[in-house]
Amino acid sequence: MATFVPPIKSSLSRFIKRRFNRWLKRRIPPASHHKLSNRNIFIMPSLLGFAYLTFVVLLFLLATNYQNNIIMLLSYLMASLFITTMMHSFFNLSGIELSADKNSAGYAKKNIFFAIKILSVNKRSDLHFCFDDQQAFHLSQCDQGEQTVYVSCHYENRGIYYPGRLKVWSEYSLGLFITWTRIDFGNQCSVYPQALPLRDSQRNFSGTIKENSFVEKYKSGVDDFFELKTHILGEPLSRIAWKQFARGQGRLTKHYHEQQGTSCWLKITDMPNNGLEKQLQYLCFLINEYNHAGQIFGLDLGQEKIMPAQGEHHFKQCLMALAIFPK
Repeated sequence: MATFVPPIKSSLSRFIKRRFNRWLKRRIPPASHHKLSNRNIFIMPSLLGFAYLTFVVLLFLLATNYQNNIIMLLSYLMASLFITTMMHSFFNLSGIELSADKNSAGYAKKNIFFAIKILSVNKRSDLHFCFDDQQAFHLSQCDQGEQTVYVSCHYENRGIYYPGRLKVWSEYSLGLFITWTRIDFGNQCSVYPQALPLRDSQRNFSGTIKENSFVEKYKSGVDDFFELKTHILGEPLSRIAWKQFARGQGRLTKHYHEQQGTSCWLKITDMPNNGLEKQLQYLCFLINEYNHAGQIFGLDLGQEKIMPAQGEHHFKQCLMALAIFPK
């Protein structure tokens, strides 16, 4: 009979959690901005608070039984302190405005941070922030005005994740109560593969991929002065070499060239065959290297191809393609 207890307990826990999340979704729907109030703040005694309340009740029973006015007065004072602390705990969170960016991105096995903006008209104390099953961030004092905290998420594998609701809680003051809320910003976390460097024996395994290679060629442009040529009718006057013209060397035109890196393809089929995830990690490393070097590159994942380009948008597009590549 005992062997059936854990599955029953686990099923009951999932059922309660599912019903509670459904109720939370109606009570506190997802939004990019939340203002904490009595509608979305919850409060309950902590373990210390329950022990404190039990002691107050025992004092009251003792004073009633022995008709001791001093003990009765002490129990009343402790009860009033309990209620006052509850009000302070509630107002420590009430009125805070929270907003956050919807999306964030990072690499597997590394912390990915969401920026949470806090707006408060008063000073607050002892605030904690964390997403479901993630590391908590502690803010000992929140100053008046706007402030930003960074709450982390950590994932072992690539993919698209939803961190869930952000839990904000405090045990201010005296630790007798836990005041908390669970708000939903609808966050999405894009997790790229871990960047895995290629060993020396694995480098230059294909003619299409050579790390740190940057073969330069030139094309017409406006970056660097290249040569002087005889002026041709119709060329812009701004390119005429007026100094040489003043020296009697004739009418010459300045010509410029700019450097351009050769483009290449990063192909998943060219990666060492150590499994799909390893191949994606190698590609992630090379994408970072090529982007840092300003190299023009394309990404070939078989059915999906991203044409050669450069820049931040192209860099993010390639990493996202790795993150959502079918497992």
